[in-house]
Amino acid sequence: MGLTEDQLQKILVQIDQVIELIQEKDLEGYELVEMVSRTYKESVKNLMHYAAFRSFDARKMQKGLKQLGLTRLANSEGNILGSLLKLKLIVHSLMGMPPDLAEDRILGIGAGAKLLKKHTNKLFGKSKRSRRVRIMVTQPTEAAENYGLVLEMVKNGMDCARINCAHDSPEVWSAIIRNVRKAALECNTTVKVAMDLSGAKVRTGKIELGYHKKKKKKRKEFLRLNKGDVLVVTGRSDVAVEATLDHEGKVVVPAEVSCVPPQIIQRVETGAPILFDDGKIEGKVVSVGADSFRVEITRAGEGGSKLKGEKGINFPTLDLGISGLTEKDRQNLKFVVENADIVNYSYVNNAEDVNELYVELERLGAGVNLGVILKIETKLAYQNLINILIMAMQRKRIGIMIARGDLALEVGWKSMGMVQEGILSFSSAAHVPVVWATQVLEGLAKKGMPSRSEITDITSSVQAECVMLNKGPHIGEAISFLNEVLINVESSHNKREIMLPKMEWK
Repeated sequence: MGLTEDQLQKILVQIDQVIELIQEKDLEGYELVEMVSRTYKESVKNLMHYAAFRSFDARKMQKGLKQLGLTRLANSEGNILGSLLKLKLIVHSLMGMPPDLAEDRILGIGAGAKLLKKHTNKLFGKSKRSRRVRIMVTQPTEAAENYGLVLEMVKNGMDCARINCAHDSPEVWSAIIRNVRKAALECNTTVKVAMDLSGAKVRTGKIELGYHKKKKKKRKEFLRLNKGDVLVVTGRSDVAVEATLDHEGKVVVPAEVSCVPPQIIQRVETGAPILFDDGKIEGKVVSVGADSFRVEITRAGEGGSKLKGEKGINFPTLDLGISGLTEKDRQNLKFVVENADIVNYSYVNNAEDVNELYVELERLGAGVNLGVILKIETKLAYQNLINILIMAMQRKRIGIMIARGDLALEVGWKSMGMVQEGILSFSSAAHVPVVWATQVLEGLAKKGMPSRSEITDITSSVQAECVMLNKGPHIGEAISFLNEVLINVESSHNKREIMLPKMEWK
């Protein structure tokens, strides 16, 4: 059923309201355009246009457009103003009115997709493979000595080798990079090297509790926590103490563990939820002291959960005031600048963190060709995403990583889908490539068998420009499987847009 002239007029008014909002942003955003790299001049304008569009409730307008069989703008973030002006032209034509469009310098339909492709090629290199989405693979220590392993990864489809600076040493990193470069040359393909800075992550301290009673030669390196237990978290260095029990097995003195960095204790608040080891153990802060706080464990595995040293601690509701480069990051960055193609920046929270990295890169003499991927893994980073993107655009080779593990803990599992969608949309509006990361094909890489949900996940990952796999004994098989699935899925999906190839039925 068509729409009445009155309904068409209402849609036209709504389109004009959004265009007016966008044009106001144009006037406000002049300084931003001057601030970014020439590569991103058009992109930062489009990002501001899209931010203005998303400040408008377009649902009623979308329903009306659906009845007309027109675009609902759900996939128009790459050139939002151009899409709106085209819509205005069509609605004017349906009403028998002259178009009366103002002269606007806008991105044409499809120009946003071309810019995104261009920026992706700048960051990851032009791909010689028959798929759009790249594959990034975390390198195990073994890759330093086993050239055959690295060669297999490249042959199976690896486009980018990821080295985590939280593990191993510069000697091991150098050996891995040599093998990656050699394998890429042998396969006549492009494989970029990306290195992760550890970032300002809150973790448990070391846990060494002496020797097992039954395994005298093996140290016990974990605390066992049950629901209802109390755990003391202290800022004192490397403290780890098991709970003291009475003759009936009841806790007399609670277990104790240290945290790094210790200064976070000053920002902890009573009643705040706390998560340990990627959410495997949950708790609530019940009291805060001068140099420690007490946690009541509210969820643990049946029979208790093991809390090991150097495991992540998350406070979903708190701003702990820590971010930016750690001293270890600064030391590792010297190696990254000299040896890698891309630096992955962990635990970015705001634009100031991005600027801090850029200042340090300039001090170290990093060339303009060094890529930067900003890992979005905190609630604060998501809330500051637009400013982070704008600051990042000062360099010409940038990307965003959706680090879904910590991010899901920070924003909550119920909100993760919406948050992931937001990162994809705003990054696409900025024409910035996105890396889809955390637990992709984890079952296949580690155990040799993918779960059904993992298959669904990689089907969704085609919305991004790159997918990251973690290490595991079956990583070669995981890369090959992901490569084939991506090729198949891309035949019917262009990012979030579903394509409709010919189907034949028997």
